Amino acid sequence: MVNGQRIRGIIDTHAHLSRFDVYGRVDEIINEALGGGLLGIINVTMRIDEVSRAFDLVNRYRGFVFTALGYNYGGFDIREAGEIMKIAGERADLIVGIGEVGLDYVKVKDKVLREISKHIFIKWVTLAKELDLPLIIHSRDSENDVINILSRYGPVRCVVHAFSGNRSQAMRLLELGCYFSIPPTIARSQQKRDLARLLPLDRLLLESDTPELGPSVNEPSRPIHVKLVLNELSRLLNVDIYELSNVILENTVRAFPKISRR
Repeated sequence: MVNGQRIRGIIDTHAHLSRFDVYGRVDEIINEALGGGLLGIINVTMRIDEVSRAFDLVNRYRGFVFTALGYNYGGFDIREAGEIMKIAGERADLIVGIGEVGLDYVKVKDKVLREISKHIFIKWVTLAKELDLPLIIHSRDSENDVINILSRYGPVRCVVHAFSGNRSQAMRLLELGCYFSIPPTIARSQQKRDLARLLPLDRLLLESDTPELGPSVNEPSRPIHVKLVLNELSRLLNVDIYELSNVILENTVRAFPKISRR
């Protein structure tokens, strides 16, 4: 239930549960989500050392915690990225997506390093297409390059995480078939509220980005906070919360079809 109203179900499509600084309290975080009525959580990874922890969570919370495999958008270790890609290909049956991957030009300012980042990102796009898995994308001040790469190397099913670009870029990503996951910062970000108003209902997803992007500046995010995101979207868009939860759940299953087979 959200604010006393019964809903069909909610899935957090983006949480960093296998990150070292989260994993020590992960059982508490997951049990809070279970007790709060969530239907599932998609864990995303960004380093090779997260992979074993990610698979451990899938095994321990089978049917509730799912995982995607990705690589740090601010990293340049082609060998590490290649190792993760190899595991993703070999263990594709255990993963529901590729990510978090992408480009971040706030973090990466050097032109040569940006080219390395693009080279790695292209490999992830190609792998997602080969494995027929959704691509979970991080983009910051790099949206035009992300769009160009998706246009050239796609089509690929994609989810844009915590999008911070402009209206025309969002419209172009919609044309490319992307979904958009909305984080708890919608409670305090005009940009995220404007984005939610722009997007069609059938492209909306929920995310916590645990432990980042909490509903208040000093509050770490947790998967349970996707209930807050749903409530904010319902109020902002003037859509009944039960109806909206149904639409977003259907969106989630379309974006991540392997979830419905578990």
